[in-house]
Amino acid sequence: MPLRMVFTARERERLAVVVNNLCFYASQIILQGSPGLSQRALSNLAKTKNEEEALLKRLDEVAREQGDESLLRVIEDLARLPTDVSQMMTLVRRCLLAAAFLGHCLAQPTHSSVPAETQRSEKRLH
Repeated sequence: MPLRMVFTARERERLAVVVNNLCFYASQIILQGSPGLSQRALSNLAKTKNEEEALLKRLDEVAREQGDESLLRVIEDLARLPTDVSQMMTLVRRCLLAAAFLGHCLAQPTHSSVPAETQRSEKRLH
């Protein structure tokens, strides 16, 4: 496992907060819920982007290598409000894909001493 896929306890907490805010924002798009709650999720994501730039850039690099949704791009694109249903669904899809990638990152072992052959033999979603 690449060392950049090993996260500290603090980084794992930050990733969990990002997953929560991405999923919450996506759910508010679908439900067309309270604009205040949606704004709070956006504010939390913007704050994380500013405070955890190094972590997000590391994740961005890994996501691009694996062909996954770029969390940094998603957070940047959330600033532009969708104007029609197609844009809404695209944004929801991107939020969910980024959250799924982060879930995969969170499911990784908390140490880098996992043998390489074990990593290759595991073909499961986590």
